[in-house]
Amino acid sequence: MANEVIRMRDMHFNPELFCNYMSGTVLDELLCSYNGLPKGVNYMIIGDPGVGKTTIILDLLSNIRSFNPGVRVLFISAEMNEIDLAIYVQRFPKFQDLDILFVEAGFDEESHTHNLETIKRILERGWDIVAIDSFYELQGIIKDEEGLTLKKAESILLSLIKHQNKASNDRGVNTTFLTIQQVTKAGHFIGSNRLKHSITAMLELRLENPKNIYSDRYAVFSKHRRGDVGVRLYYDLSVTGDVYYNEEKFEQDRKLRKLQSTASSSLRQFADQFDRIFNHQQTRIIDNE
Repeated sequence: MANEVIRMRDMHFNPELFCNYMSGTVLDELLCSYNGLPKGVNYMIIGDPGVGKTTIILDLLSNIRSFNPGVRVLFISAEMNEIDLAIYVQRFPKFQDLDILFVEAGFDEESHTHNLETIKRILERGWDIVAIDSFYELQGIIKDEEGLTLKKAESILLSLIKHQNKASNDRGVNTTFLTIQQVTKAGHFIGSNRLKHSITAMLELRLENPKNIYSDRYAVFSKHRRGDVGVRLYYDLSVTGDVYYNEEKFEQDRKLRKLQSTASSSLRQFADQFDRIFNHQQTRIIDNE
């Protein structure tokens, strides 16, 4: 059946869809131009090894859960097992209250695990926010277990995510996905163009000096349909219990970006005005000839 042509004015949405999830930290101001994590969207998180991608996501999930009673969040771990995450809980006790689904690949020929069916069944329960660590690892597990190509496994996962975005679950909630994705040694995104275009925003966690694991760390959006790109939010993972965000530095960087934007706009207006005057003079000269 062909898609029907529609007008946005004829579409109706529940106003609750546009009430964001708040975490109670300055990260809310980076996540969206009108603050908080939106509903029914897909945010991809990439970054340098050891920069703290998993910690940032678990901290965000914990904060949203505490700040918004009744919100259901799920962390799907396809990279770390229970023992790995136990180490995180020692440093961040609030992580112990999160709902976690551990997805592990079978390592022998007699293993008959069906993680895809388990994931489908659990997603059907209806979660407000689902975080996946990582998409590439989960894609590989599904590929091997179901005897598929990587492309087909990606297609299946994206279809699942899309259906959950549109509230196709038992609770009828528009699920938001926070998906960690691996990068190349050069720090570039791994994945197809289809995967890249399916996301609402790309959050990059970076080291100020990629060659020094102890250098300052910051979060910045390189793609964002709901907020600003290029604004840096510096953070520190050395504090036990919570991720520390540098609000003062964030405000300074945001103001600097606005000044740069204003200056660029003024320069464009000046250039346009110059072009109009120049073209007008050229026309007069030609007419006089």
